[in-house]
Amino acid sequence: MARLRVPESYKGGRKKWVADLEKSVQVQKQYLATLTGTELGRPDMPTRTEAVFESWFALGIFNHWQGEEEVARAYWVQASSLALAYIERDLPTLTCEDAPNYARLARNAALSAALSGQEPLARTFFSYAGRFSTGLVTGQEERPADPGAVLDFTGVLTLYRIYSLIRLGRLSGFHGLIFPEANSDEAVWSQTDIHGLLEAAERCLAIGRRERFVFASEKGLPPLLRALVAVLEGRGTQEAARKALVTYERSIRDMSDFRHIYPVVLDLKAAFPTAFTA
Repeated sequence: MARLRVPESYKGGRKKWVADLEKSVQVQKQYLATLTGTELGRPDMPTRTEAVFESWFALGIFNHWQGEEEVARAYWVQASSLALAYIERDLPTLTCEDAPNYARLARNAALSAALSGQEPLARTFFSYAGRFSTGLVTGQEERPADPGAVLDFTGVLTLYRIYSLIRLGRLSGFHGLIFPEANSDEAVWSQTDIHGLLEAAERCLAIGRRERFVFASEKGLPPLLRALVAVLEGRGTQEAARKALVTYERSIRDMSDFRHIYPVVLDLKAAFPTAFTA
């Protein structure tokens, strides 16, 4: 996996980029040094378990950018193993109301598994993320108990589901929360396809922008996914997909953006090489 150049949009330029990267590595290592192995995965400490996962995931990202491939893979393997144990431990008692809280972990765990060469495990996590983001626990439910309760007006949950469905090769034949009326903020659970979900995500992002909830990693993703879907459906060009990917990379302005955007860029390039290369 080739690393991207220092983003031109990064505030402060290359010197600040390197300093921020080194600082972020030290912060994550210092945090992990404060923990003991017995605290990881404890039922009474789920927040800490998720934080450890995020630290390992981030350290994998940072080390990959620095060219330390084996170190990066080791961190990603640790992260995905911890996430799998955590999710499968809680799955038997997970409720529809709780499920969306696990969607982010499952999506990032899927990226962690994919980037470390564990594609079958990544697909398991993508399946979890796609279900959890709509409040579906087993995947057998026809609809969430309360669709409105899992509607996320930042668009994040919908984007997790869209990304997961695309990675699983599913562009149609499913249900989801959509907005049937152009000027309404009320979503309904209905049969739809990937285009319907993308429209719903963009509507949520528009609502989020009004409330100033939207981040670069969210607002830049729908155009990229639309361009990718167009290629997969035989309607779009590789050039348009490449331009969309470059635009997404250039939305990195700080280290927080980098942590959220860079693994997506790496995963899409690896999973869909013919969509982004001539």
